[in-house]
Amino acid sequence: MNTLQSPLQEQLAQIDPLGLDPIPEDTRQRFLRFKLLEEHRTLLSLQAIAEVQQLKTLDILPIPEVSNSMLGVCNWRGEILWLIDLNALVGNRPLWHQAPLLEQAMVIVVQRAPKTIGLVVEQVDDIELIEPQSICPKTDLCAPTLAPYVTGCLANHQGVILDTVAIIEHMYQAPP
Repeated sequence: MNTLQSPLQEQLAQIDPLGLDPIPEDTRQRFLRFKLLEEHRTLLSLQAIAEVQQLKTLDILPIPEVSNSMLGVCNWRGEILWLIDLNALVGNRPLWHQAPLLEQAMVIVVQRAPKTIGLVVEQVDDIELIEPQSICPKTDLCAPTLAPYVTGCLANHQGVILDTVAIIEHMYQAPP
């Protein structure tokens, strides 16, 4: 043993005999990327997502006299889950009016206790890790129908991050 080592260095050598540097903390945020807007990636924070599941259109029970963005309800873990067509909510063409007709879609179940809703989208792509400094405040470039639900944008117009709290609150306050 080298006599020039301090007691701290000796302890570290016992803990980490290879003398490797500690792994730096990962500060990237995790987001689910999905298809909503053709020209942009659309993202939701994984923190608010309870589950992502595939749903057949036959499993949706339509509810009459509700807004166009509300598709209906389905069974989720023995509970009634309200389903929202996210395309229709943000002013795009509703999923069920697109050709070819969808036989199944993806449901992103989001929660803000005690409220839970299912966001129906055509396709879920991947999980992305994004550095916080690459997230910009929402801009005026968002469509007016989308802007209330955007919490931030990716640098260089590479996508939008939706605000699950704003979506949930809107749906629970929306008149039928």
